[in-house]
Amino acid sequence: MISRNNLSQKFQVLMDELSSKVSENREVAKEKLGDFIEHGLPPVQSDVVIATLNGILGDYLVQRDSRLKQEMAIRDQRQTLSFETDILSQQLSDCSERIVLCVHGWCMNDVQWKRKDHDHGRSLAKYGYTPIYLRYNTGLHISTNGEAFALMLERLIAAWPCQVKELVIIGHSMGGLVTRSACYYAQQHELDWLSTLRTFITLGTPHNGAPLAQLACWIDGRLADAPYLKTLNKLSEIRSSGTKDLSQGFVRHVDWEKAGQAPHLPGRPLLPEGVVCCAIASCLGQNLKDENNLKLGDGLVPVSSALGESTADQRALNYLDDNKWVGVGINHLDLLTHPQVTGKVEQWVLSNTTDTRDELPPSN
Repeated sequence: MISRNNLSQKFQVLMDELSSKVSENREVAKEKLGDFIEHGLPPVQSDVVIATLNGILGDYLVQRDSRLKQEMAIRDQRQTLSFETDILSQQLSDCSERIVLCVHGWCMNDVQWKRKDHDHGRSLAKYGYTPIYLRYNTGLHISTNGEAFALMLERLIAAWPCQVKELVIIGHSMGGLVTRSACYYAQQHELDWLSTLRTFITLGTPHNGAPLAQLACWIDGRLADAPYLKTLNKLSEIRSSGTKDLSQGFVRHVDWEKAGQAPHLPGRPLLPEGVVCCAIASCLGQNLKDENNLKLGDGLVPVSSALGESTADQRALNYLDDNKWVGVGINHLDLLTHPQVTGKVEQWVLSNTTDTRDELPPSN
């Protein structure tokens, strides 16, 4: 039995060594950390710990074929959904022809959509939507996850027990980038599910990237909240492929394959055509006219990035004015629970549903 004190001591020794190694050779630091995670941690870890570790060095966990790597799956938060219609019918006995699919953010997983007794996906169930959730390794390249997600969703929609008339996707943080990547690769592979996508909403998604300093603070915060990981608060310089992509807003393979080598790459893919795309941003401060508040944004993502505005290197994503909303006094995680965010999500989804309003239950 490994005591908490012994774990803390081992972590402290590890951190002392990593502190001197990380600036010299990040790969050596990753190797040492990987060895400790694989052999020094207790055999069973919570989903929160696994999700956090995958965000920090999930690409390396895959390279090692680690027991802690987070596999991609589409779930209902209790079970992984099958791609066989007969089995899926048993798993989702009351599934409907309208789906809301939630894609979590960095260092998180599908279960963490439920926060403070609220879940954006399940809040739409009362309107006849079947909520399902993507789980993925947030340390992998965003484009790797995006293409895999696109192909997996094609299989799920094909196996759905009834005809899918409407698909809604809600992406929080990195989840919005993974979904944009999935839409791009769905077009490249000519997949059918894209034609069923009706509404796509991003919550605090860094379309233009997120400052590395804020990402480092986010890592430190996640580690401080996770059991056994409190002492790993100096690892902001050991960045996974997913973390690097998140800092730049990369959604295609070519973006990271040629990063720093090709200054005149084609502009980023725009929003998917024929889909109502909406973006929510937020500010910790109350004054939306204060440029410093806008740059800080929700504590992780600046407002301009969450709205996909133009930069010196990127064209704007061109969200319609009615499909953008900026909240105040809301941090990055509160985007998952805040009543005003919930209200905007439901308003956009219900105003754009394929069914007539007479067929829908009344909104609260």
